[in-house]
Amino acid sequence: MIVQEMLIKYPQASFDMMTPGGFVFLTPEAAKELLSGKSVTGHPGVSDSARMVTADELLNQEVISSNYSDNVWHILSDFPQMEQESSRPNRG
Repeated sequence: MIVQEMLIKYPQASFDMMTPGGFVFLTPEAAKELLSGKSVTGHPGVSDSARMVTADELLNQEVISSNYSDNVWHILSDFPQMEQESSRPNRG
């Protein structure tokens, strides 16, 4: 499943995500904005150094693992496998 599918499937939940680019927390309202193409705020591991995370960057990531508690999905996501393989430098 990809992040976009999770957001659509659980519209009333919040999402606490660890992504390859850092951490993102989405309220149900922020998830709707992301689905409409807007960017959201995340951070690379240090909460006072925020960065914008685009919908293109986040929505197509694969959900590697997920855990649900208290109306919050805790998600570990990664770039799709094909994209990872094509972005590796050629060695030879």
